[in-house]
Formats: sequence, C-alpha cells, structure tokens
Amino acid sequence: MNMWRIAIKEWATLRDVKMIIMMLATPVLLILIMGTAFTNSFNGSATVGEIRVLYEAPDGEGALAEAWGRFIRDAEAGGVRFERGSGAEDGKLGVQNKAYTGYVEVTEAGLRYYGNNRSGIEDGIVQGLLAAFADRYKLAAEAAKDPSGPQIPAWPGGAGADYVQETAIDAPMQPRAIDYYAIAMTTLIVMYIALSAGLFIEDERKRNTAVRLLAAPISKMDIFAGKILGMLLANTASIIAVVLISKYMFGANWGDNLWMVFLVLTTQIAFALSLGIGVSYMLKSSAAGAVTMTIIQLVALFGGSYHRIADDGTWFSEVARYSPLRWTNDGLVHLIYSDSYATASIAMLINIGFSVLLLAVAVAALRRREGL
Repeated sequence: MNMWRIAIKEWATLRDVKMIIMMLATPVLLILIMGTAFTNSFNGSATVGEIRVLYEAPDGEGALAEAWGRFIRDAEAGGVRFERGSGAEDGKLGVQNKAYTGYVEVTEAGLRYYGNNRSGIEDGIVQGLLAAFADRYKLAAEAAKDPSGPQIPAWPGGAGADYVQETAIDAPMQPRAIDYYAIAMTTLIVMYIALSAGLFIEDERKRNTAVRLLAAPISKMDIFAGKILGMLLANTASIIAVVLISKYMFGANWGDNLWMVFLVLTTQIAFALSLGIGVSYMLKSSAAGAVTMTIIQLVALFGGSYHRIADDGTWFSEVARYSPLRWTNDGLVHLIYSDSYATASIAMLINIGFSVLLLAVAVAALRRREGL
C-alpha cells in the first residue's frame, strides 16, 4: 500500500509545467521540424543530373559506326548527350574535372570506358547503356557469321527514352519523413528520461524529504519500487500522448496495432529509467549525469535518431547494430510496416533484460547504503 502511495506522488509530477513541456512539447516540435526538413530524403526518388559523355568512335559506313550512330541518337532522345572527343587525354581530363560523366573509346575490339565515380547515379546509367550496346553488338556479330540464319540488328534504333525503369509488385509501404521521425524522436525523448531518473533520489535529498521517508514506517525497497512505478506510469502517459498527437495532428503512421506500439515503448521507458538509476547508484552524483548524457548521445547517434542508417557494410552501420535505440526503432518500424512481431518482441526482451540487470545493480547498491 505504501508503495502505491509513493507511486501516486510521482504521478503528480505531471502537473509540473516544466515536465509537461519537456515530455510533450519537445518531442512534438522535433517531430514537426525534422519531418518537414527531411521530406525530400524520404520521397523514394533520386535526382539525376545532366549526363554528358565524350566518345571516340570510327567514322565511315562500317557496321560498328552505323550501329553506334543509331545508339547515340536513341540515347540523346533519352537525355544522355554524347559528344565526340579530341583524344584520350582530353577525354580523361574532362572526366576528372567533372565536366563529363564519362569517356568511352569505341573500337572493334570492344568498349573502353572511364567513368566519374563521384557521379554515381549518372555513371551507373551510362555503364548500363554501354553494356547493353556491347552485348547487342556482339550478339549481332555472332549472328552475322551464319548468313543462312536469322539476322539481328546491331542496334535496332527507336528503343525509346525510358532507360531506367523500376517496377514493383505489391511494393511494401515505406515510412515518410514524418513517419520516421515520429518514431525516432519519440524513442529519443524516452532515452532522456534516464537523466531525470538518475536524480530521483538526489531530488529527495535536496528537498530534505529523504530523511523523513526513512523515518516513516516504510521500507527502503517500498520507497524504491514506488518511485520507479510512479515514474514509469507518468512517463508512459506522456509518451502515449506524444504518439496520439503525432498521429492525429501530423498524420504520422503508427500502424493499426497501437497497443503493441505502446507496449514496446513502455519497455523502452523501463530501460531508460533503469539506465539512469543504475548509473546514479554505480557512480557519484556529480559524474552520473555526465555519463548518462554521453550514453544517450551515443545510442541516439548510432540508433538512427538524427538520420536513417543504411546497412551498407561501413563501420558506422556495423556499430549501429549494437545500439539499444536502434533495436527499438527497428522493432517499431517492422511492427508498423510489416506487421512483424518478431523484431518488436526481440526489442522488448532486450529492453526488459537490460532493465532487470541495471535495477539489480541499483538494488544491490541500495542495500549496502544506510540511507537512500
């Protein structure tokens, strides 16, 4: 009973204006700002710049010259400009100076291409076009060796201008900017709960209420459990409000199973509380806040709070795999967009596991102390 009274007292912190601003206004504004600022990064498209290619090719009436002429006419109809160069050195220099996307030498022995790897998309388009031409020309050359068989044009011409097409059957839904940052900013603000949790006993000492609590007919464990339960309930209510505001005011997609979303977030709140409390009991109060803030910033950086992290095999993406915030964010994304409970369940188990471990450390330290 005493534990619940203390929990209700902690619940009353929701009447604190500063606490309301911290837990509601801050994440809501961050969601709006980040979701608006990075809209173009989530539109699923990429801007292709001007594509200019220098080339050296044979003149005359030969099969290669004729096929190449038809090829560059079709390519130019699709927005890829081919310009005759004045030599290999000038062509390579133009590519190095980023004046051209690439330089190609066309001979009977094959194509030799020099591309600008700083223009990744444009360079990829040119390489694809040249590969298609080379394959078609080799096929036509092989067919020409047998005059009695069907003949294949080296380049038919009139192939059209749509060189890059993407087709998806039942393509999976992807988060927009507002959707992604609704998740990322909500889970980020949850991690900041660790800072206030680390001060939950220190505040009692500053208000000179710690001594009175110990003098009351209530055990230290009841005080400890009551304060944790109260903070868990108060912060859960605030985060639920953030989710509902972002969903109904900004149109953020939180999926159809809000109860499961709330459950995942609740386990993360428990982890954040345990982190702050555990660090405060392991370290002195002056150092605990700095250590907790450092941990929060690192898990946020590697957890995708500020930008999406692609699994591209870099050291950054490899380190990001070990961020607790990344696990929660991935769990929510899979739950919302793939109806996958497996990733969300793993995230919850990890949050609960770390919570139990950190609270066990705090309880062990509490029992060795005379006071709170």
